Amino acid sequence: MAGNKNSGGHNRKGTQFHVLNGTFRPDRHADQDAPEPPQGIPVPPKALTADAKAEWDRMVKRLEESKTLTVVDDAALYQYVNLFAETEQIKADAIQARTLSKDLKKLASKLDGHELVEAIGKIVQLHQMIAKNVVQLRQGHMAIRQYLVEFGMTPSARGRVKVPKRPRPNVDKVKERFFGSGQRA
Repeated sequence: MAGNKNSGGHNRKGTQFHVLNGTFRPDRHADQDAPEPPQGIPVPPKALTADAKAEWDRMVKRLEESKTLTVVDDAALYQYVNLFAETEQIKADAIQARTLSKDLKKLASKLDGHELVEAIGKIVQLHQMIAKNVVQLRQGHMAIRQYLVEFGMTPSARGRVKVPKRPRPNVDKVKERFFGSGQRA
């Protein structure tokens, strides 16, 4: 079925999906030609940081085990792992800023006058940076979730990913084998 105004696009199912689910109709689906991307391990288009490389290796292993990895996943996987690494860095920066803020508050209690005003200004700047980090982390987590859905790595997305384990047996041949060719099923 095609998408509606709220779905964000067409939600057509490919020919292989219809064949596997027994919903293939030649009058509707015979002319569809869904691309079959080549299976295999993609190569990162550029060098990756340590966090990004570790996530690349982890995701490639998971997608291989799920039998959904293709060579053409390289660009999306590259963007995902870089986003993951950036989010991890934002998290580390936020932790460092919170620690620094606590240390500055302890030191500020011993100050007075101009030095106290300056320390309070620095503490306020750190809290503004922490608030910005919280927003960036939330946005990063939402974007990561979208990539995970695209790769079929969330519980709800896994239900939509169809990977054929083996061809389905021909129902007529199975009936014939068990009931004979001249008998009613």
